[in-house]
Amino acid sequence: MKASKLLKIIRQNLKEYPIDYLRNKAVDDRYKDPLVKKLAKYNSTVYDEIYALDIQDDFEIKDSLIKNIQSDIGFYFDRYAPGDAETREFTKYISLYLALIAKKPLHPFTEDNKDDVYFFNGDYFCKGRVKYIHDKKSLCRYCVCKNVSFSGMF
Repeated sequence: MKASKLLKIIRQNLKEYPIDYLRNKAVDDRYKDPLVKKLAKYNSTVYDEIYALDIQDDFEIKDSLIKNIQSDIGFYFDRYAPGDAETREFTKYISLYLALIAKKPLHPFTEDNKDDVYFFNGDYFCKGRVKYIHDKKSLCRYCVCKNVSFSGMF
C-alpha cells in the first residue's frame, strides 16, 4: 500500500475522535500525572501533524506489516484494556502513522538523554526498548527507536 493511501485511511478513521478532550487533558490541572499530560500533548500534536502532512515522495508500505501492527495492538488491548474501543482505534492509527509514515517514536520524546525516550545526533533512543521488545507482540518491534547502550545510560 502506498503511504498516501494509508494516510488517507488514518485520517478517515481519526476524524471522529474527540481530539479536544485530549488537547484539554494536556493542560488540565485535574490530571496530576506528568506522563499522562505528556502523552496527551504528544498524541494531540501527532493528530494535528497527520492532517497537515502532504506526502511529496510517496513510498510503498507492506500490507503484511500494517496488518501485523494492527493485530499486535488488538492483542494488547484485548489483554490490558478490553472494551476500550475508542482508545484502541486511536492508538492503532496514531501508531501506524508514527511507525510507518513519520518514522518517529511511539512514545513522547525529548532531547534530554536523562528521559526514557530521547533524540540525539539524528537518532531516537529508548531506554526501555531492550527490555520490552521481547514481550509478546511488543510494539517496540515497529518503533524507530534504537536501544540505549549500557554506556549511554549514564
